[in-house]
Amino acid sequence: MKAKTALLFLTGLTGWAGFGDPANPVQPAILLAPGRVETVNGAQIEFERPGEAHLRMATAEWSAGLKFLPESGETFDLSNARYLAIDVENLSTDRQLRLTLHASAGGGAVESGDHASAIFTQRRSINTGIGLNPGEKGTMKLLLPHPEIYAAPEGARGLYVIDTRHVGPVELKVQWPYEQQFKYVVDCRLSNLRLEGTPDVKRKVPSDGYCPFVDKYGQFKHGSWPVKVADDTAFAEDLKRENAALKPAPESWDAYGGWKDGPQLKPTGHFRTVKAGGKWWLVTPDGHLFFSLGLDVVRTETDVADGSRHPDWYESYDPAHPRMNFTGRNLERKFGTSDYTAAYYDLVLRRFDAWGLNTIGNWSAGELTMTGRKPYVITVLENAPGVEMVKGNGVRFYDTDQPGFVEKFKRAVRARFAADPALRKAATDPMCIGFFIDNELKFPGEPEKYEIYFRTCRELMDELAPGKLYLGCRFVGFRQSQDLWATAAKYCDVVTVNAYANSIFNIPDDIYARAACEKPILVGEFHFGCFDRGMFKASLCPVWNQDERARSFTRFVQGALCHPLMVGCHWFQYRDQPLLGRGDGEAYEIGFVDVCDRPYPQLCRAARQLGLHMYDYRRRGRLVNELAK
Repeated sequence: MKAKTALLFLTGLTGWAGFGDPANPVQPAILLAPGRVETVNGAQIEFERPGEAHLRMATAEWSAGLKFLPESGETFDLSNARYLAIDVENLSTDRQLRLTLHASAGGGAVESGDHASAIFTQRRSINTGIGLNPGEKGTMKLLLPHPEIYAAPEGARGLYVIDTRHVGPVELKVQWPYEQQFKYVVDCRLSNLRLEGTPDVKRKVPSDGYCPFVDKYGQFKHGSWPVKVADDTAFAEDLKRENAALKPAPESWDAYGGWKDGPQLKPTGHFRTVKAGGKWWLVTPDGHLFFSLGLDVVRTETDVADGSRHPDWYESYDPAHPRMNFTGRNLERKFGTSDYTAAYYDLVLRRFDAWGLNTIGNWSAGELTMTGRKPYVITVLENAPGVEMVKGNGVRFYDTDQPGFVEKFKRAVRARFAADPALRKAATDPMCIGFFIDNELKFPGEPEKYEIYFRTCRELMDELAPGKLYLGCRFVGFRQSQDLWATAAKYCDVVTVNAYANSIFNIPDDIYARAACEKPILVGEFHFGCFDRGMFKASLCPVWNQDERARSFTRFVQGALCHPLMVGCHWFQYRDQPLLGRGDGEAYEIGFVDVCDRPYPQLCRAARQLGLHMYDYRRRGRLVNELAK
């Protein structure tokens, strides 16, 4: 787009004379106007006044929503701003709203947006989102990752960037659809779609000075933020300060984190489920109602990279010690010893109490769950060894037609119990809520294969962990077939779903329509992330800053607390993923703590408030912003 062309049909205003030119700053733009908006898949828009519109959508399908149109035959030039932003007000009186804002270059993404990457391709997409309670107002801001500033040189890695000079389309929609059609999935007021701020030109790093770009603590060397660790002394100081500040668990909790002052039910010595007052609950071994709020992947270390593959990336690479175990090294500095595991897990458990969290989530360390100090869930295995899988065409599932499938599968599960002391202890441990078998399978369309798989898992649980809850295999989202929901409900005690969305309040009312029975639902994974500690990707659910991250966490959990089927939700994950990504490339800022074990205070405070008030909030079952009301 030529410099004189309006930014996002910003009538009468010109582009900048130069990149980040302070003499010609970005101005708010009135972008919501007839002729510049295209409704998609039945969306309805009514323009109420200049720059303001009422959007309604009865469906959440992928293509539904709005497209903002550039001038004929051209793309948007967003290169002269830091954010694309829009204000949103939820007009519903009884439902949460979720909405996402997207910007694409080259017609949309053809590669994973999850990864830290230096290979700049033209076809990429970025997005941000928001979840709002009834009547609530908020702002979505989309960080514009300009390649002129943020792109890493060839042979390195950096922020995921898009071609911000040629963006098209800009869209509003509901990402990861799962709702059934109703009036209205989206009912909101949109206003002041605009460009904000000036590009952070100081962030540009010359190519010849970019490597090494990972400092000795695992942080991005060239970034700056208020809590960035600068020297070794910070770790011991952090520990001393945090030890003095940690609070005890909420007084309203029993020894398990259950509702101490709620109804007293029959103690059984195990966690179980019950439907009381029209809502499903977990029940503690002592007989108190329990809602499970926890964190996944609680470990001393995760996803250690092999530094010998790219030694020039690391400030502290030592050929004699090529494993770049930054979390382990940082914890050694924090505790002053290499034998820090027990002390660290003691700190973690006190953090859980202080942060209002009552559950150790999936993929967590056996050394932690075996302490017997906090309820937990545990996975038996993922992809049973020695059992053939069918993969491809959207399917990743066991070949249940193979001869001897049931016995092979049972043999693999029994072997895991025999080999893993944490599983053996969990089988009789009162703190164990229940077991997962497998994760995020993609099921074929043949119900008889669901039946064989779930029945076999149920038989194994009854054999190896009698009295414990079978939690299923963690579905990928709520959009599963009615047959699958029915079969899972038949054999699972709790059906678990991994749900990356800004709200799960509006899950379909008829989700168990074909089932012979109804079962409660646990959210096994959700999260929100952003870009304020040097990370290269935000998350599957990006938001624009830490305050919004904390608010999004609160709204998500509030939606779960108010839904009668929900018995808990677990955040993925405890620690940020590595700066350079884990084995499959995911590189998200999604932790309650960062690579230097420094907590995110806004998120921790939000969790504490939820922990203090969640049982009263669930009892009332009404969506209000203030938890104490």
